[in-house]
Amino acid sequence: MGSALVLLLVIVAILGVGVAVGLSRRKRNPFTNQQFVSQWEQQMRALEASLGWRFVAEDQGFQERVPQIGRMLEADRSRVKFQLVGHWRGVPVLAVEVVFRADNVVTSEYRTYTVVVVPRPMPGPWVLISPREDSVWGLFEQFVETGDPVFDARYEVRRRNPAFASALLASGLTQGLLQDPRANGVAIAFDEHNLAAAVPGPLLQAPLAHLADLLLDVAGRVPWQSLPRG
Repeated sequence: MGSALVLLLVIVAILGVGVAVGLSRRKRNPFTNQQFVSQWEQQMRALEASLGWRFVAEDQGFQERVPQIGRMLEADRSRVKFQLVGHWRGVPVLAVEVVFRADNVVTSEYRTYTVVVVPRPMPGPWVLISPREDSVWGLFEQFVETGDPVFDARYEVRRRNPAFASALLASGLTQGLLQDPRANGVAIAFDEHNLAAAVPGPLLQAPLAHLADLLLDVAGRVPWQSLPRG
C-alpha cells in the first residue's frame, strides 16, 4: 500500500512538472499574443526598409552555408526562425535568427542568436574566433592559444588546419579585431565557403548593418592569395 502511494505521488509530481513546463513554454511564446505579432511585423517592415533587405519564409540553407557554426548552434531548419536576404555593399547577405536549446533534467533553456552570412572571397579551412565569455562555442572543438595575451584574454580560436589559422591570425587579423569596437562580443566564423558573424539576441535587436560591415571589412583585409590552402 505504501509503495503504491509513493508511486502515485511520483507520477503526479512528474505530470505536474510536465504541465508546468508546457505552460511556461506557452507563456514564453510571444506569438500567441496578437498585439505582439502586429508590433513585430511593424518592426520587421521597418528593418527591411532601413537595410533594403527582405524577410523570407523559404529556407535559405543556413546550415549548408555555414556548416561549422550551424553545427555548434544545432541550427537545423526547425531552429532557424527568421531570415532576411539582400545585398550589402554589393555583396549578397543572409541574416538569420537561431534558437539554440540547452537541455537540463527538468526544463529546456532557450538561447537566441543572430547570425549574418556573406560569401568568403576564397574557399578554404574553417576557423572560429569567439568571445571567451560566451560558453556556447566551447561545446565541440577545443580552443588553442594564439600567443597574443591580449587577444587570448578576449577570444578563443578553434580551427581544423593549424597552418591556415596561424597565417590568418598573423595577417593582422588579431590586432584588427582588438581595435574594432564592432567586434566586441561577436563570434566570427571563417567557414569553408562563407563568413559569418554571430551575436546573442534576436534578429530585430541585432546590429545587422555593423555585422555586415565588419565581415566585409575583415574579408577585404585578409590576404587570401598568400594563405595556405588545406
